[in-house]
Amino acid sequence: MGSEFSQCVHESSKRETYMSVQTFNVEVQTPPINDHQKQLLRETWSVVKEDIAKVGVVTFMRLFDKFPDVQDLFVPFRGLSSDELRTNIKLREHGLRVMGTIEKCIARLDKPEKLETLMSDLGQKHIIFDTKIQYFDLIIPQLLHALEPILGDQWTPDVEDTWSDFLKYITALMKQAMII
Repeated sequence: MGSEFSQCVHESSKRETYMSVQTFNVEVQTPPINDHQKQLLRETWSVVKEDIAKVGVVTFMRLFDKFPDVQDLFVPFRGLSSDELRTNIKLREHGLRVMGTIEKCIARLDKPEKLETLMSDLGQKHIIFDTKIQYFDLIIPQLLHALEPILGDQWTPDVEDTWSDFLKYITALMKQAMII
């Protein structure tokens, strides 16, 4: 698992260099979310928000399980076992903050300039924590995995693609702010 993380970081570092040379703006010039996807996000969010704490915790538990090196980047979570993390109030709070940001992004889908400002500001905040932009790519599959059981029968290939596109878009906005 550690080698998978290292490989991802190494490959992402190459992309980071390439993207910064290309100014990275190409990937986020226009929101890639169409009206149908916006509707799907809003509909499914109404289900997800009923269990946002669980989704947040499951997302980070899975992230730390698959990429233990990432857990060490979070000072409050260093050295904690899975059992300790599962009931850790700080992990729950962080998961809720992430899910709260997603809720704000969904609320701003029709206001791209406000959405971009929100995520740009958040990207700038993550510079302070010395967060590498490639780490955001690691969390998307974990969040998708956490959403699937919550949505149950509503989890379709279309919904999965929509959430994936949306998460890639908002993380791209953060990453853009981090390399400018």
